[in-house]
Amino acid sequence: MDKVARLFVGRLRHLARREARRIALRNGLLEVRTVDVDGHLLCRYSPAFDTTTLTGDPVRDDVWFRRNLGAGLVVPKETSKPGSDTGDDVAVTTKTIDVMPASPLVVFPRKRRRAIAEEVTLGNGIDRRAYAVGLVDQAAAAPLVSHVVAALVLARAVRSSGRSLREIVHTLIHVTPVLALHAPLDGFEREVLRLLEKSRLVPGGPFAIIDADHMFDDNHFDVYEGEVRKRLVAFSGAGVHRVTGNALRRRMISALSRDFPILAIAEKRSDIPSLLRISADLSLETGKLDRRFVTDLVEVLYPDTAIEKLGVPSDPDARWLSLEDLVLAFRPGRHVRHVLHVLATLIERNRGDSEDEGGDAGDGDDGDKASGSSPSKTSPEKASGSDEKSKPSETESNGRWKKDKPSGAEVIQPEPLPTAGEIGGRSPVTVETLSGYGRAKDWALDLKADLDDYRASVLAWPEMSTKLLLSGPPGTGKTTFARALCNSLQVPLVVTSVSTWLQGGHLNDVIEKMAKTFVEARAMAPSILFIDEIDGIGKRQPAEREYADYWNAVVNKALELLDGAVKSEGLIIVGATNRPDDIDEAIKRSGRLETHIEIPKPDVPTLAEILAHHLGDDVTSLVGEPAPDARSEANDGFSLNKIIADHLKEEAEDERKGAGR
Repeated sequence: MDKVARLFVGRLRHLARREARRIALRNGLLEVRTVDVDGHLLCRYSPAFDTTTLTGDPVRDDVWFRRNLGAGLVVPKETSKPGSDTGDDVAVTTKTIDVMPASPLVVFPRKRRRAIAEEVTLGNGIDRRAYAVGLVDQAAAAPLVSHVVAALVLARAVRSSGRSLREIVHTLIHVTPVLALHAPLDGFEREVLRLLEKSRLVPGGPFAIIDADHMFDDNHFDVYEGEVRKRLVAFSGAGVHRVTGNALRRRMISALSRDFPILAIAEKRSDIPSLLRISADLSLETGKLDRRFVTDLVEVLYPDTAIEKLGVPSDPDARWLSLEDLVLAFRPGRHVRHVLHVLATLIERNRGDSEDEGGDAGDGDDGDKASGSSPSKTSPEKASGSDEKSKPSETESNGRWKKDKPSGAEVIQPEPLPTAGEIGGRSPVTVETLSGYGRAKDWALDLKADLDDYRASVLAWPEMSTKLLLSGPPGTGKTTFARALCNSLQVPLVVTSVSTWLQGGHLNDVIEKMAKTFVEARAMAPSILFIDEIDGIGKRQPAEREYADYWNAVVNKALELLDGAVKSEGLIIVGATNRPDDIDEAIKRSGRLETHIEIPKPDVPTLAEILAHHLGDDVTSLVGEPAPDARSEANDGFSLNKIIADHLKEEAEDERKGAGR
């Protein structure tokens, strides 16, 4: 283990001991006073419990301390005072709970404690005060395994950067930094963010992490007014792509203007936008796991073990492990040989899962294809083979880890619009060319203008109308409208339906598909999410109805996702239905699908416009074609002139009959 890794692990242990002393001080186990040592103010802790029973034997005294005084290292409980029924904020008060046992060993008069303090050494010459405080340190909880794993990964990244630790610390302390972290390891984002939020390993921590994906305007920071921790704006994972262009630039400037550091962290290098990479003061990267990393972790968690006698995974095998696998295997109290056996099992399962999917995480030098970090795509040959065995299901995969299931949604990219002066070629269907859509067409054109203003940083996303419910009889062109909107706005279209969601059958599968659809759409923002047959979600049912729990859970999940979509910048949602009355009213309320437009069946003039659009230049020859004689005109049932003339004649006849009545 190198010097940086030792320093990081040592700091985690020091923080654990310091936290144990502070808890012991609050619970009355220790006393503290400030002393001046060569101009430096230090806290000197002294025992506030009876030390006369200490023998100087570390093992025996540790057992005695944990048995009699271990409750003094428990964090004091918090008691809350319920607020009034008028909606006032809940007042929370913190007080120290007397968790110590009622024993004469614990509480002593001040005079008695002075008498004890005069006996400065034990029988074997050990300083009594330092020895008693050391028992508190020894009883402190060990650092979390997840924190140790994340710290070792950061140490490897620091070593790979080629910059000195002094320079890195100076950047973190003396400037408002923009940091970029990348490691092709599954669980890297989650574990590092948890370390930054829960520990003081990094200067300035622990941090109150603000997810940049939920920043829409400056009012977002008001939520953190009562937060005493330093705030950190995090752009994490594939969610970085939900914020692009001017929106990304605005959020970065908003954070830096308040002296909030910015962190871009991803398991794939391509997930970090170029703007963040260019502006980063510090960029740290590391590679896949190897034998040395596992050896360092064993050395930290099992310091008295002879590592050379253990079967530590080799470099090719360790590449199949993820950070989550390490956290699962290295559990407190588990023997090191049992840990290595679990790691070997995880390696085999991860390798088998990759082979089932046609991937090979152990080969190649691409840092974004990490073992255990991103599932590989199935090869076309295997997918198309008629004689291949189907993949094992979750219950038939011999306990292998569950893979992410696709949502089943179809992604349609917009067709390029013809450039000025371009002659020939087929023009794509756009909203501007649609006929008979009335208010829906007006809504789409307004949205197009608003989107242009949003891209120019003139209009904020919450000020736009981006959610629409389309209703109408079958065949009125609801899906065509979504496709035309995609071409007009030049953004991707994610097409799904409630029947696609319900194919999972089990409630958890349905909920997972619904959530994954929104995740996929947000990852391509700005984009359009088109949900067909949205009436299939139904309405919430009374509890006594059969299967009410199932359908109520589906409706509630839809409400939750639509609310989340309101807070997700760049996502346009269009729902389509033939039966709007069968949709839960909460889905049509403000903040969800609040704009409801009905598309009627086209009348005859509208049909003529539709035919003219699809026939193109041919319509001129059909309409302007001279009839050779009256007989041929009468026999031509496909004449546009005849269709329109008959329609006008029928309307005039109806008006005449109505006037006569």
